[in-house]
Amino acid sequence: MNKIEVITQIEALYTLRVLTNNTDALVDEITALASSNKVQFQHAPVILEIECKNFQANELAVLIEILAQNEMVAVGIRSLKQELIDFAKFSGLAVFGKSLSPSSKVKIKTQAIEQPTPSVPNPHQDKTYQAPKIITNKVYSFQQVIAQDRDLVLLAKVKPGADVMSFGSISAYKEVQGSLFAGIQGDEKATIFVQSFNAELVSIAGVYKKFDVVPTKLYARSVMIDLFNDQLRFQII
Repeated sequence: MNKIEVITQIEALYTLRVLTNNTDALVDEITALASSNKVQFQHAPVILEIECKNFQANELAVLIEILAQNEMVAVGIRSLKQELIDFAKFSGLAVFGKSLSPSSKVKIKTQAIEQPTPSVPNPHQDKTYQAPKIITNKVYSFQQVIAQDRDLVLLAKVKPGADVMSFGSISAYKEVQGSLFAGIQGDEKATIFVQSFNAELVSIAGVYKKFDVVPTKLYARSVMIDLFNDQLRFQII
């Protein structure tokens, strides 16, 4: 007897078409949008369509946080930029293809694909969404950083001797020289992404590898680490 049923139905789903990487402007506009349409957008699932060519992964992390602060839920992205696609995958977001109905869009920074249907329950209404914890400052030697019940995004360097821990995945966009511990509560699906790899130790769900000397093939490279057959797998991005 099947334990899972696949049901196809139409839910209210919004696309925010992002035309700038000015996060200050995005904060103002999304806050205004959410405030003036609170019933419509509260807990609403959102696809981020990134059209700005200069948009970077750290700015995407900030944008996801902005949405969460305004009680909107980022469920995926639509973009041609590989850096953003990689970040989305590492963060557990869906990656969507080209829009199916481009002619219906209005050229403003944010707009909805369709109006919500009151008779259809929103599956995200009762779900507590934990946005990634974002660290913008350097993590210095002998300093510890932990992200509980969420992923962790590092936008500055991690110095030797520093310990960075997350219940979920870790994405680091500067050089990492310290130790990274992802999935510290046993999440074997957690991943680690490092833009410039020079780590002393990496660990996912208790499976770890220590480096006295980082191999040449990994040093200063963009590296993704996950668990495969109960072992750490290192992939050059």
